[in-house]
Amino acid sequence: MQMFLFKMAKALTGVSMLGGETEGSWKEATWYTNIVQPIANALNVALGPILILLGSAGAIYAIVLGVNLSRAESADKREEAKKRLINFVIGIVAAIILLVLLKLLVKNIDSILTWITPDTTGAE
Repeated sequence: MQMFLFKMAKALTGVSMLGGETEGSWKEATWYTNIVQPIANALNVALGPILILLGSAGAIYAIVLGVNLSRAESADKREEAKKRLINFVIGIVAAIILLVLLKLLVKNIDSILTWITPDTTGAE
């Protein structure tokens, strides 16, 4: 049903669903070259330094939390410092995993778009 609606819209308007023109692939489409490629290029350039800064700031903050844990005088302060350190480690690992996944997404954006873009020229 979905492909039928795409084909009917293409036949009525003469415009392919995503590309803006009926001939050519989605890689030559205006939306890809004007929107997706510049965003992907900017993210690709920015994610490396962001990972370096996140790792550096994380290492410094981990040292500060470790010093606070070692200097804690009472059991309550030790438990609070321990909880902060555990939460920090969970947070930094989650942030790094998400940034690496975003970097993989940006690197493979062409194959992902090929996979999710419906084929409006072929049969169902």
